[in-house]
Amino acid sequence: MSVSPLTRRSLLGVAGAGAVGVAAAGPAAGADPAGSEALTVPSRAAAEQLVVNGRVRAVRTCGYAEAGDGGGALYRRLDAAPALPERWHLRTRDGAWWELAEDVVSVKALGAAGDYDLATGTGTDDTAALQAAARRGGTMYVPGVDGGYLTTDSISLLVDGTHWFGDGYRSRIVLVSGPGGAGELLGIHGAAPSTPSGPPQRYVQGVRVSGLHLDTNNGANDNGLGGSFCRDVQVDDLYFSRIGRKALTFQYHCANIRCRDVTVYEAATEPRSTFAVISVEGQTAGVDLSYYPGGTTSTEDLGGADVHDISFSDITCHATGYNYVVVSNAHRVRFDGLALGDTAGAGSFVIFTRRVWDSHVRGVRGGDTARRFLEIGELADSCTFSDLRFGATTGSSADGRAVRIGGTRIRLADCAFRHGDAATLEAVLVAGADATITGLHVAECASQYVLNAPPAGVRLKLTDSTFVSATAAAFRVRGDQAQLSGNHFRTPAGPFAGRFEGAGNVFTGNHVAGAAPGRVVVTAAASVIATQNTFESGATMTFEGGSLYASAAYGNTGLTGAAPNLLPLAGGALHADGSGVLRIKGSRFGSDTDGVAVGGQG
Repeated sequence: MSVSPLTRRSLLGVAGAGAVGVAAAGPAAGADPAGSEALTVPSRAAAEQLVVNGRVRAVRTCGYAEAGDGGGALYRRLDAAPALPERWHLRTRDGAWWELAEDVVSVKALGAAGDYDLATGTGTDDTAALQAAARRGGTMYVPGVDGGYLTTDSISLLVDGTHWFGDGYRSRIVLVSGPGGAGELLGIHGAAPSTPSGPPQRYVQGVRVSGLHLDTNNGANDNGLGGSFCRDVQVDDLYFSRIGRKALTFQYHCANIRCRDVTVYEAATEPRSTFAVISVEGQTAGVDLSYYPGGTTSTEDLGGADVHDISFSDITCHATGYNYVVVSNAHRVRFDGLALGDTAGAGSFVIFTRRVWDSHVRGVRGGDTARRFLEIGELADSCTFSDLRFGATTGSSADGRAVRIGGTRIRLADCAFRHGDAATLEAVLVAGADATITGLHVAECASQYVLNAPPAGVRLKLTDSTFVSATAAAFRVRGDQAQLSGNHFRTPAGPFAGRFEGAGNVFTGNHVAGAAPGRVVVTAAASVIATQNTFESGATMTFEGGSLYASAAYGNTGLTGAAPNLLPLAGGALHADGSGVLRIKGSRFGSDTDGVAVGGQG
């Protein structure tokens, strides 16, 4: 939607001020907002040649370079020369000084032409005009154009309450930087900390950016929009094209940031890029902030305390040269409604690394990846990932598993994908404690295991999930106290459906495909309570070593072999044979009718 830069106040300024033919004939009198006489002239250049009667308190221009070029604005008379003249000031030939009086100012009123031709790479350099607009603050309008606004340097929004808005896709700003890059196209920055563990010298607050199209021309070291030392920022209705590094990045002392309705066409396009479309990063040790005025040369790790309450919603990313989302050292970060294409190279979809807690990802629709969908680091805590639909892992790297859960109290719910990487040991690795996985659907798995939980993955809960594979085993659990219930393990050709190698596990209400012996294996040092499971007729459970008498199996259907259902006793076990006779034995059962009948049943 096109938004006019003219406010009600400015529209009341001069009746018919937009009539270029009248204005071109000479200055015309009108009424300025204060009620005194105003002059209307064709352009700013024409205004600079005026000798203005002292009673006139306002001048309106119908253009910047010429009438009708979109740079028209209302100026009010100043009582004295400004301390530092800027582009929003005007000096007439009589020596009087004037400044822009609009509530909403178009960047064209500061001299931006917006005539950059993307095909030929030619056009007016609008850097000075755009940077002046940033210094002025207030509400700035970037009108839609056929080409773009060219800048060769970064534009930093440093003034509290600044609002930049445009007409969406057509309000395109193109950064064409030098070999070293500019760092970012649009920045929202306060003043960096001056001590290693101290707070910022100043936060910039209340900034809003909406309805713009940011393009960094695939430049090296160039992000789209970045924020540091900022609070209460809103970003919405943005488009990003040809972003060399990150489209959206917030790092170091950022809080209360909301980003929504964002479309990214390409990001992380820089050659050999290792960056992401969206990046959130708190302060870590050793960061040099001296490139900010007065910033410290080295910092301490704040463990994620400085970056929090950041949300992203309704984000569409068509392509990335590496990762889509990376969160590092932060808390209360939320993603809701992400539509993601494929990843290129060794990129991943979502990575939580270092200290991340109380953060959540919901509603992701993604394509294929040569690496992995989710990477959740060891220091992540109390994070949830839900309603995720991915394509397939297509790589052949040994670290290309689909999901890695390394943190504590991680919840993964309602997630589906295919795993085509045969070089990995598993599709899903659970290496952190107290993970809860529910509604996980793996449609195919080329690895040895669909899910693998090493000893560190204690107290795993896996419920209401479906694992399908032509060759893999469904799971291997090496940690203690796992609970697997209500799952469907459709892996009939695997060497086994599941394997328990830890103590105190519960296996209940699951459906296990495959009629081969040893569909569920309990190793010698492990134990499990297996009940109310449905096996394919002819299947057996295998208890190795003394695990037979440390485990319990009852109420299962479809099992055959020696004592398919039994209860452990001190030094023995009870078993109900096929005829319903209860039998007891102090050593391993050799057949279904082995052991001594209890009481007078026999």
